[in-house]
Amino acid sequence: MRNTLLAIISLWAAVLANPARADELGGMGSLSGTVVADKAFQAAKVYAHNSDRHVTYMVYTVGGRYRAINMFPGTYEVTVVKPGFVADPLTVVVENGKTVTAALTLSEATRRDTAVGNRLAQDETMLASYDEIYPPGAARNTLERTCMKCHGVNWVAQRSGLNEAGWDALIDVMTTIDDSVWGDNTGTPMITPDLLSPAERAELVTYLARNLGPGTPAQMVRNDEVVPLDEAALAKAMWIEFTVEEPKAANGEHRWIQEPYFDRQGNVWYTERTAGAPALLRLDPRTAAFDSFPLPNPGWSPHGVVVDPADGSVWWAGRGVDIARLDPRTRETKSYGDDSDPQRWGGHTPVFDSRGNVWYTMIAADRIGKWDRESDQIRHWDIPTKGGRPYGILVDRDDKIWFATFHNCRVTSFDPATEQFKEYVSPSEPCSVRRLGLDSKGKIWYGAFSAGMLGVLDPRSGEMTEYRIARFSEPYEAWVDPEDKVWMTDGGQGGMLIRFDPETERFTNYPSPLNSDKPKMAITQDGAIWYSNRSIASSGNAPATVGVLYPDVSRMKTLGAFYTESGGRVVGSGSPPPAAR
Repeated sequence: MRNTLLAIISLWAAVLANPARADELGGMGSLSGTVVADKAFQAAKVYAHNSDRHVTYMVYTVGGRYRAINMFPGTYEVTVVKPGFVADPLTVVVENGKTVTAALTLSEATRRDTAVGNRLAQDETMLASYDEIYPPGAARNTLERTCMKCHGVNWVAQRSGLNEAGWDALIDVMTTIDDSVWGDNTGTPMITPDLLSPAERAELVTYLARNLGPGTPAQMVRNDEVVPLDEAALAKAMWIEFTVEEPKAANGEHRWIQEPYFDRQGNVWYTERTAGAPALLRLDPRTAAFDSFPLPNPGWSPHGVVVDPADGSVWWAGRGVDIARLDPRTRETKSYGDDSDPQRWGGHTPVFDSRGNVWYTMIAADRIGKWDRESDQIRHWDIPTKGGRPYGILVDRDDKIWFATFHNCRVTSFDPATEQFKEYVSPSEPCSVRRLGLDSKGKIWYGAFSAGMLGVLDPRSGEMTEYRIARFSEPYEAWVDPEDKVWMTDGGQGGMLIRFDPETERFTNYPSPLNSDKPKMAITQDGAIWYSNRSIASSGNAPATVGVLYPDVSRMKTLGAFYTESGGRVVGSGSPPPAAR
């Protein structure tokens, strides 16, 4: 504790002694100040929002002080947020090359309860403890390994009020082969007989009707957990979030942004899955300007995205196609695979191998696919276990393919030379695994989404080790930064970003500016973490927003976003260095 306090004091002594630090970029300004309150507090969030540029900066207080740097010049509304307090906002003007100060005051107020997860409770009366909503017992255990495995702890309680027939019909959707669920028919329902026997189903229907039956309002699980915060780590961090200027598309639908990827010019590309108005977005972080590239078929829904470093073409996978390629210069799109049905779930997540071929998962078809650069053709392989539903994918340094099978909790490898698969089953089975990461030692990291575990697989030994994160944790992804630290997006804890140090086996929490899930990260060569705030926008609770966390803002060299490069190809994006030719 004493060492932490000394580190904080030293950090702020340096900040105050050097108001114009070398880590500031040209043409930008900064903001600093104090936050005071009648009652002790720790790690309050200070927000500075520029409505002209649609940009928000967020930093944490340390010892009642805060500082944000590399801010666009302009007028900002500054406020501070801390549960159990309220504060009045201030207006400041940030000028080029100068530091403006703002003193904020927190006043004690009634602390509002919050919900577990990444969606906002509409009314505080909706909140109850986990055991109150779901009384313990065998039926709850069944619910946890079936419905909650994908939907989390709130989805079922949000549908309270059904009688036995209603609950039985809802379960029927997941236990029968229904094309409307994924837009494809693999012959395997979402909940298979090995997960839910007839006796267990009958018991579950009775349990749901008794505890969440007619007259029961929609509910959400109250968050009674205390998130441990490292104030010294948060003192180094800064977030910047960029909001699209128009929160709705021309058809009135809320805009929905999915995944990020960097191009070689330092821009960040995103897939936009807005219903009826799909697009690819390009953000230039140096100007905070978005450019939209609408897709030609309004029924398509782009999911994963990668950018070819050789020619700048943007590849995406998603509903309506296997994969497709956008030429940003001509804005023309070429699709691959059966595109006759825009509702068909084709590709899911794409990745380049060292020879510039594109590999991709097909979640609905239980396949992986490959676009071959030389032939301009695609090919598919069926995965070994039916109903696995392949999700995130990466390529290791030997050009072997690794992907997560979301529905059966496995990490699977594929050797293109032998066309052989090998499956590794998580110790937390039954669970779900969404995305994978690769460290410098060749180990594969993953999040056991429904089990609240971070896992690592050593391909040489086949050993899998898992670490408990938190009770309601839902690690969506495990991505490795240039220093071999593992980062997770955790929708179960409000979209918090979490860093794990494999050497110390220690987690560090970075609660985000907005309460929203973050389905994919991209990490720069300097360790900045890019993401999108998906659920808060798709649900209409806030405009579509993307953002970046600088865990150590002193390392910030540019607002641009760049991967590490080797031989003209990107490294650290799920793709390996280029093959020798």
